[in-house]
Amino acid sequence: MSVTKESEYILSVRARNTPGVLLRIAGLFSRRCYNILSIVASQTEDEQYSEMIIVVQGDDRIVRQVDKQLSKLQEIEQVNVLSQEKAVVREHLLLRVKRTPENSEFLVTLANAFHASILQVSPNRMILELVGDAAALNSLIELCRPYQIEQILRTGAMAMSTQEEEVC
Repeated sequence: MSVTKESEYILSVRARNTPGVLLRIAGLFSRRCYNILSIVASQTEDEQYSEMIIVVQGDDRIVRQVDKQLSKLQEIEQVNVLSQEKAVVREHLLLRVKRTPENSEFLVTLANAFHASILQVSPNRMILELVGDAAALNSLIELCRPYQIEQILRTGAMAMSTQEEEVC
């Protein structure tokens, strides 16, 4: 009996901008019991199309199946499985943390160390912004935990191939 290793895969899906296309894509995943780890969708440089970056966990067989099923949807123009090594992958984090006279200087130092932006400072809280890979975002969150995180907002992965031609 062979054991398949599960990993994270990044799918770049270009679809025509039509009402309900995101719902149909999510439904496809749901019907097949595939879990979406993250999804980021936005209009592209051409207003007729949207680009969705979908991160899924599974093995090669599952990713091939998802690719085939997505390609069958009428609105889908292109599906690419992006290689982590041949793509720029980033996430966006907004973090609101409790600010006190005792921790204020540390939070500023921490923000500077991570090249995070300080978006807002009030007497009782500070909002930090960080764009980076998942490891950097996770590290900043963990270092801020002792200082009472009030809210975390985080996008899923956004990814762009560094290759001129992508292979499905």
